[in-house]
Amino acid sequence: SGVFVLIQQASLRQKQRSHQYTSVHSSRNPFVRRSFGNRSKSMITLRIAILVCTILHLGHSFATKSPTRTASSPRTNEMSRLSATTFGSVSSSASASTPLRVAIIGGGAAGLVTARVMKRNGIEPTVFEKDSREAGVGGVWSYKPNSKSRPMYRGLRTNLPRELMAYREFPWGGDGKTMSFVTHNEVKDYLSKYSKAMGVEDLIRYRSTVTQLEILQNDEKKIENDDGGGIEGDDSSWPRIKLEWESMMGGPNNSDDEKTSHSEVFDAVCVCNGHYAAPANPIIPGIEDFKGKIIHSITYDDPSVFEGETVLCVGGRASGADLAREISHFAKHVYLSDTTCPALTDGKPVAEENVSWVPRTTAVLPNSSRISFGPSCEETPEVDTIIFCSGYDYQFPFINERSNLDLSVVTGERRVKPLYEQLWHAQYPSLAFIGLQHSVVPFPFFELQAEAVASQLAGDSGDSASRPWTLPPLENRMECAEKDANSGGPKEPGRVQDTHFLGSFQWEECLKYARFAGVCDEDLKKYIMTNKAIYDHSGEARKNLFPGGPDTYRYNSYIRDNENESFQAIPLQQKMGVEGIPEPLSSGSEVHAN
Repeated sequence: SGVFVLIQQASLRQKQRSHQYTSVHSSRNPFVRRSFGNRSKSMITLRIAILVCTILHLGHSFATKSPTRTASSPRTNEMSRLSATTFGSVSSSASASTPLRVAIIGGGAAGLVTARVMKRNGIEPTVFEKDSREAGVGGVWSYKPNSKSRPMYRGLRTNLPRELMAYREFPWGGDGKTMSFVTHNEVKDYLSKYSKAMGVEDLIRYRSTVTQLEILQNDEKKIENDDGGGIEGDDSSWPRIKLEWESMMGGPNNSDDEKTSHSEVFDAVCVCNGHYAAPANPIIPGIEDFKGKIIHSITYDDPSVFEGETVLCVGGRASGADLAREISHFAKHVYLSDTTCPALTDGKPVAEENVSWVPRTTAVLPNSSRISFGPSCEETPEVDTIIFCSGYDYQFPFINERSNLDLSVVTGERRVKPLYEQLWHAQYPSLAFIGLQHSVVPFPFFELQAEAVASQLAGDSGDSASRPWTLPPLENRMECAEKDANSGGPKEPGRVQDTHFLGSFQWEECLKYARFAGVCDEDLKKYIMTNKAIYDHSGEARKNLFPGGPDTYRYNSYIRDNENESFQAIPLQQKMGVEGIPEPLSSGSEVHAN
């Protein structure tokens, strides 16, 4: 009885000092464990008392031969319900302790899967989403008619088949009879179903905009009024992170909305805010004197507004080609300006119907609406509207001089540094950036990045043969980050703006993140290689088409064959509407194979 009195007294003193936390650590990962701050005398007394009590209890248990019971971890129970893919093993320390708390900024495709993976790893996620509950999840896939701040437009259809646009444990499926290239509404519906099926919906704080991120650098004064804890590591590189955010109360269209400010401290933060919010406009000599209209593709929605116009689309990648195609059904003529345009041997651009493929736009001629495409092109057409289909810059408005960290994001460079493996902040890996890379198969790529981050945070020891990796020391991380930032990306020759480009290089990155997470088994390798096979097939079909011309590559239905790292591609008949415009096909509608 004296022991229990001692425990009560010590416990009372400790509770008066701070909230009590239980350690979370891994013998294989010394970076990840709960921090108790200074070891007070009361805590030492408490631990001694608990140890004595435990010894006495064990002695009594052995004497009476009473059976003991071991509770299964929540993550073990969760994993037992998964039927498709085997994920990482359960951390006994994480499941038995107070979970780490991780903030996720953004409720789009990256944020949702990050929340799901964190939850499955015994980590407590909180998702901050600026849209309303009525608008739902989806991020950029949430279409709003005539929006000037979202890249989604009414006629958008994916340029990747749905068999790739899926998370591993939530396959989209395909039957060979329906169109694999789906609409934005169908993608949003898929994400909504995923959020509900995986228990992510209840983790989202809607109408909450993060306004400030601050690294606390393990400063006890800064965290003495919160609930304690933290993640320790070499050179204090796993600090806790404070977020400030604003929430809106009331209905989504209510003019009486009340804005309230909040702050909270988290063990880690995953930035999943995407990179489609800050339009990148190219520098074109004379553009300031252009007499016509200039817009960015982020404001595009309805092609009929260009009826009878001559339109220039600057940028020939996915958005440029798709917009040129849509607009050509209404415009008088469309010019698609692209650096990959073949050399013009006779000064005339390559053209199909009313779409001309021209070289890079070099200038707007003085006091006019005429455009020059360089000395190789004789045409200098007079243009009514210029649409910049030139991509986006990275933007993190909540990271600034108050954030206590070094993060370089220069407009026009399209490069974020210093990042280790283009995922973790090199100095403070309790801050991760998921989904920065472009030209990738996004959903499964985000999923593997989230697995890698969760593995480090949870400290999941796993099988020594499959999970041997932990983050290297600070000096190594900084050195690798600097080298990566100056590499110019994987292509030769490299360019600063291609730092986060992957394309055909993404598959090794997927395998690397899987190895980091300890989930790189044979089934996953086959899954990734099947993705590659389908990606290469659809990409080759797209490459052989005239940009801005008919998108016949989309009229295929794919069936995956993971076991053989292969697929079936079944061509479908293209239904034509009025005036030869392709009639929209719902992926859920029956279409007939040729």
